[in-house]
Amino acid sequence: MSGSEGGEQATKKYRWEDPSSDGDPTSAAPMPSITRWSSATPRQYGLDTPRSTASLSGESSTWRGMATPSATPFMSSDYIQTPMFGSASGRTPSMFTPGQENAASSLGGVTPMFASGSTPRMSGATPMYGGITPAAGGSFGSTPNYQFEGDTPLQSHFASSAETQSITTAAIEAKAKTLEKEWRRKNKRLTAEFLDSVLPTEFFSVVSVPADYNPLPPEEPNFYELAVRSMDVFSVQGGDASVTAGVDEKGQPITYDIPENMGEGMPAMKPEDAAVFVELLKYHNVERIPDEHLPSYLLMKNLFKLKNGDTLQRRTGTRYLLDKAGIFGSHFIFQRLIYIWSSDILNLEEKHYFIEFIKSLLQKMGKEVRKSTKEVIHLVEPLLTAHERILRDDGKQVLTLLTRVVGFQAVFEVIREDFSHEEAIVRRHTARVMAVVGYAAGTEEVTAALRDMSYAPSALARQTAMRAMAELAKLVGHALMAALPEMVAILERLLRDEKRVQRDAALAVAAIAEATAPDGIEELAPLVDVICDECVRGIGSTASPFIQAFGALVPLMSPYDAQARTAAMMPNLVNQFSTPEDEFRRVLISVVRKCVSAEGVTPQFIRQTILDPFFDGFWRVRRLAADRQTSTSLIAATVEIAKKLGSVDVLVKLSPEIKDESEEYQRMVLTAIKKVVDTTGMDAASDTLVTFVLDGAIAAVRQDELGVSKLVMNVLATICNALGPRLRPYLKQIFDLIQRRRENREATMRAQTADLVSLIAHTVMLGDGTVFLQDLGRSLYERLEDPDARALSSNLRAVRAILAELGSRRFKPSVRELLKRLTFVIKSRNSAVQNNAIALIEDIATNYDSDVEAIHLHELATRSLFDLLDAPKRSTRHACARTFGVIAKKIRPFAIILELVDNFRQDKRKIRICTAVALSAIAKECGPFTIIPYLLNEYKISEGEQVAVIVQHSVLKAIRYIFEAIGPVGKEYVYPLVPLLERALTETNIQMRRMAVEACRAILLAVAGNDGFEGIATHFLNFIHPNIVELLAKNEVKIGEERLKMVTAVVSYYEAARVVIGSGTLLQYLEQGLFHPAQKVRDIYRRTYNIVYVGSPESLLPFYPRISDDATHTYVRHELEVLL
Repeated sequence: MSGSEGGEQATKKYRWEDPSSDGDPTSAAPMPSITRWSSATPRQYGLDTPRSTASLSGESSTWRGMATPSATPFMSSDYIQTPMFGSASGRTPSMFTPGQENAASSLGGVTPMFASGSTPRMSGATPMYGGITPAAGGSFGSTPNYQFEGDTPLQSHFASSAETQSITTAAIEAKAKTLEKEWRRKNKRLTAEFLDSVLPTEFFSVVSVPADYNPLPPEEPNFYELAVRSMDVFSVQGGDASVTAGVDEKGQPITYDIPENMGEGMPAMKPEDAAVFVELLKYHNVERIPDEHLPSYLLMKNLFKLKNGDTLQRRTGTRYLLDKAGIFGSHFIFQRLIYIWSSDILNLEEKHYFIEFIKSLLQKMGKEVRKSTKEVIHLVEPLLTAHERILRDDGKQVLTLLTRVVGFQAVFEVIREDFSHEEAIVRRHTARVMAVVGYAAGTEEVTAALRDMSYAPSALARQTAMRAMAELAKLVGHALMAALPEMVAILERLLRDEKRVQRDAALAVAAIAEATAPDGIEELAPLVDVICDECVRGIGSTASPFIQAFGALVPLMSPYDAQARTAAMMPNLVNQFSTPEDEFRRVLISVVRKCVSAEGVTPQFIRQTILDPFFDGFWRVRRLAADRQTSTSLIAATVEIAKKLGSVDVLVKLSPEIKDESEEYQRMVLTAIKKVVDTTGMDAASDTLVTFVLDGAIAAVRQDELGVSKLVMNVLATICNALGPRLRPYLKQIFDLIQRRRENREATMRAQTADLVSLIAHTVMLGDGTVFLQDLGRSLYERLEDPDARALSSNLRAVRAILAELGSRRFKPSVRELLKRLTFVIKSRNSAVQNNAIALIEDIATNYDSDVEAIHLHELATRSLFDLLDAPKRSTRHACARTFGVIAKKIRPFAIILELVDNFRQDKRKIRICTAVALSAIAKECGPFTIIPYLLNEYKISEGEQVAVIVQHSVLKAIRYIFEAIGPVGKEYVYPLVPLLERALTETNIQMRRMAVEACRAILLAVAGNDGFEGIATHFLNFIHPNIVELLAKNEVKIGEERLKMVTAVVSYYEAARVVIGSGTLLQYLEQGLFHPAQKVRDIYRRTYNIVYVGSPESLLPFYPRISDDATHTYVRHELEVLL
């Protein structure tokens, strides 16, 4: 600034204080032609027309030697008019005709435009052939708008054509132009007039611009990207869409009119979906959707298909969204996904669909999704704590994929600020996200990040880092060993931090010790003393994390250290066994289990120090049985004690509690007894203890009045089997119980009793209980007509167990009578009854075939078992086929084969398929030589007959099933089948050729790995290879199902031939087709080549064409030319 010339500074006076102006801008002094701002950098003012060479007064401006731009005074006396065609008024040239000039005069001198944002028109219409643009369905004068309806439109909004621009793209470009104008207005050059209007004119001087001052122009943003993001406008008005959806301004629910049909290819809308997908209702049956709402509508439309659609609709919506993901932008898509997700309208299955779409979107967009990393994490992190395991797995998969796409650092920068978040749930989610991300990126990167966070000034951040370390240990397990030294240094420092940080650091130590077991004690040794000190210092739940860490460290120690540390710590733990806190009690039980199981802790120490306090402190508290987690942990600890001490000490403590009135407590006691007896047995138990335990088990069975408890039956059976021959004195007591419950009217109780018999039959025989088993066998035989399927199935299982113990000589009634009864039983439609009946028949045919007549087995096989070869359950079909083969082997197969071969002439396809399966079972048990001659004969003699086609089809299918069943055993029978297969492969009937190809494939897979069959495979390939283009044989709009099956069979044969003759030979068959001029032919050859390449890519290298080296590259690999 400069002062006044008079030595005394004049009072500052502004222009608006000049009384001559009177506040009227029009009365201001005229604008000077040269101003004090002339030496400054010129800026263009707005969009005004700049002066080119001189100012109004004719003097040049000195603004860097350029003309000073200034606004043209509108309608002033000396302004320069813009020339105009056909007029002297100086207006902007127009396209109007002279007859329309009066109508155009109202526009002044505007820039020539046809209409705002519209297609240029002639006389108000779109220029067209004959006045209309050639377009299907286009009205006169309107730009055609191809709405995206249907699966495959001829022209979509997002079509990238050189002739037709997408409406959505046009809307985005229009928005981008608007944003560009706004940006240029804000970053316009400032003119001297503008500066004079906003700054004082007196008592200031303008500093001259330095000669070396050359500022960079402001960097223009990507207006297209900004336009895409700015068009993310929710149709639901109000603040948060997830809160205000479906509610008006007064908080009242909105009623929506949901149409029955949402449009072609659209699923039905549920009432709860209306508030979220209100855009679909708003623009339902609307011909032209506003351009600013069109992207949002299309996105919500396809997300709606993803939510409510069937398989085809979901696939269509997913494909559309993935194809247009680059246009929508990841930010736009994920905002809408969060909007739908947070509305609580998705069930478990729909959430899984959305997660699968997110995974596909991440793979599609790659690193472009980096800008939406925060949205993805906030969407997925609640899934990590979901109750459903499928959602937790989905969340882990998305985070793993995101980490591999954008990198660990990008994810870490997003969640870093949440380490010190005020809400605990957010910090917990952050810790789990950090663990999953570290699992995907590796322990090295995550350890460095956790080390940085451990030095954070916020205690909450350090606490979250420890939680993340604990979660990481649970995920990576023993792979944490590489980063263990660095983690121990972090833990050693934070174990002396604030209380809350200490607690989570101790939990991290426990998790790491469990993950690295049985190794890691050398690295974790510096933490043992700190943990032990805190265990002694703390009381109750305050010491719980440190006690938990101590329990995890003890199993890792050497036997001497484990005994010493346990002996020093256990008195402190025993004093807290009576704690009323459930969580702390679970921790104590877990620590006792780990200390007892540690090598080095002696049985004497356990018996003297732990046993009595353990049972008094935990087993006497009956309410623990109501908590499933606590009861499970208590039973596991009891079993560990029994392993060290034997079953006697534990059974003496538990047996008095078997008859407790509390059902839950009794169930916990019985479960513990069962696991203890299973683990350690009862060999050392005294007779008094055995009597006491067995009496309690029988009493528990009697208390089960409905027979629905499997536990009491399994406990009694476990005790009986553990006693072995010592069970003899108690047989009468047990069988009295069985006899009373066997006659009960409750079917569940009868089934329970029969299951008990099947479990203890072997032990009863060891205890000389033959008489009891004979009596039970006769009784169960009479019960083989039980109307209840479950009871009948249990009876069959018990009869099978008794027959296996008694044998056919002592079993009453005879095996022959039993087999006759099974002929009627096997007709039951219950799968459990069928399986048990088939198993019993197989045992009879295998072990007692001499006690039954062959005619009975023949009838049973051809009448009853034959019908079960197409049973709904696979286990039933396999058991039936195996039993069919066993029966055929025992009674000689030829009679059955003759009867089966006649079935090839049956009209029912089901019978022919069952016949082929039965023949394969016979071939497996009796040998292929018993079947193949019959098949060759039937194929030959059926020629010329009316049923020749179905007989030959059946023969080919039987050959396929036989080689699938017998495997390498059939290698000796391949060559006799070659003429038959040659003839079938050259038939004109496509179904015949397809079955022959499937038979050839089964043969090659059966002989794979045996030498000498390369010629057979090549011979078959010469017949099969021309069928590879069967899909292209006719110009059909829709490919027939049989032809698709043919192509599948041919490609499957290529996979089998690859195993026998190698990939190189197949490559020679495929090379010519890979370069065929027809794309359809190239596609089928390419798909086949891909299958061969994926199967064995390394074996193709020697068969690739030889390419000479050039100046830049070396293609020759000499090691591939070496022969040994």
